[in-house]
Amino acid sequence: MCLELSVDPDVDLVFMEYTLNDAYSVHNVDEEAKLVDNRIVKDAERLVRRLLDLPQRPAVVFMHSPPCGLANYPKDHPKNPNKMTHRLFPMTSEDLQGAISQYYDVQYLSLRTALYRLAVHKQEPGFLWEDVFVDHHPGDHGHKIMADLAVHLIQQVALGLLMEPYGKEDEEAVSEPLPGPMYKGNMPPNSVMCSVAESFKQLVVLSEGFEYVNEGSAVKPKPGYVATTPGSRLQLRVDTDRSALGSPPEERVRVYLHHLRSYEHMGVATISCVSGCSCESVEVDALIPDRVSQVYLAGLNASQARECVIEVRVLDRTRSGEHKFKVSGVVVAETAGAQEGVAGLGTDHNQQFGLRQHLDEEQGVQMVRA
Repeated sequence: MCLELSVDPDVDLVFMEYTLNDAYSVHNVDEEAKLVDNRIVKDAERLVRRLLDLPQRPAVVFMHSPPCGLANYPKDHPKNPNKMTHRLFPMTSEDLQGAISQYYDVQYLSLRTALYRLAVHKQEPGFLWEDVFVDHHPGDHGHKIMADLAVHLIQQVALGLLMEPYGKEDEEAVSEPLPGPMYKGNMPPNSVMCSVAESFKQLVVLSEGFEYVNEGSAVKPKPGYVATTPGSRLQLRVDTDRSALGSPPEERVRVYLHHLRSYEHMGVATISCVSGCSCESVEVDALIPDRVSQVYLAGLNASQARECVIEVRVLDRTRSGEHKFKVSGVVVAETAGAQEGVAGLGTDHNQQFGLRQHLDEEQGVQMVRA
C-alpha cells in the first residue's frame, strides 16, 4: 500500500516477498487456494505492476518465504508440543503467484523449495526449521540463505550474459509497455495512496491554527501539522475514487490519518468529511496513559470521490489541560470495501502504525523514562 514510502523511484532491482503472511488476507484455506479470482494473487499482481511501472523499469524478483505453519512440524511431533499450525508443502499461494512471474516474465526464488528437502526429507543439522526460523519468520540464518539465493541468481545472470550478451532485442523488451493485467481490470490506482512530509503538504487545502513543523532533527525528522489551540482546522483533499478497479460506486474506501498520541500536552479533535464525499466523523483523544509518543491511525469510511476533503478540528475538551494535536500523513486504501486483512488497518481508529520506519527512523515509538 505504501510503496511510495518504501521504494525509491529510480531503483534498478526490487525483491518482493508476498507469501509469509498472505493467508491473513483471506478468510479460509479455500479462498487461499482458489485458482481463479484469488485475492492474494490479485493483490500481488497490482504490486508487481506498480514496481514494473517505476521510471527505471526495474528488475523484479519474487523472494517467496514459507507461510505461517509450513516451516513447522506436524501437530503430533515432539518438536511441536503446543500443536501449532502445520502446513504441507503445497499449502501456500506461492505456486499460484508463480503465474504472475510467468505472465510478466519476472524472476522467482523460493525459500520453501531451497530448504524443504534439507529440513524435512534429510533432516540436515543446520538446516532444520528451528535452525532457520525464529517463530515463523526467517532468522539470521534464514536471511543468509535468502541472500545466497539472490547472489546465485545474479551470478547466473552474469554468466548468461557472457554466453548471450545484452543486445537490441533485450533493450526492446525492457522498453515494451506493460501488458494488460492478468486478471481483467486488476489495475492499481493511478494516485498516490500514502502521503507524509512534503507529499502530505501538497494535499492540504486549508490550515487555520495548524503549523507545519519538524519536531525531530534532520537525521530523524518528525514533520507534521501541529495545533495547540481549540478551533484550529486542517483540511486536506484526497482521491477516494476506486472505479478504475471495478469497485461498485456504493462501496466505501478506508482513509487513515496519521496522528500523534502521547502522555502529555495532547488534546481532542474530530475528523470528518466536509466536501465532495461523506463519512461518519470520528473523535480522537490523543492523550494516552503509557509514557510513549507513537503515531496512530484514525480511520474513516469515506464515499468514493475524485476530490474528497477531510477536516481535522481541535475541540475545547481536554484531559491534559492542553490542546496539542499533530497530523503527519494520510493513507487511502488501494481498494474499496473492508480492509480487515491488512495488518494494522483495522476497523477502529486506535491502530498503532510504524510510520517512522518510512522516514529512516529505526523505531516508531519514542520511549520516555520516568
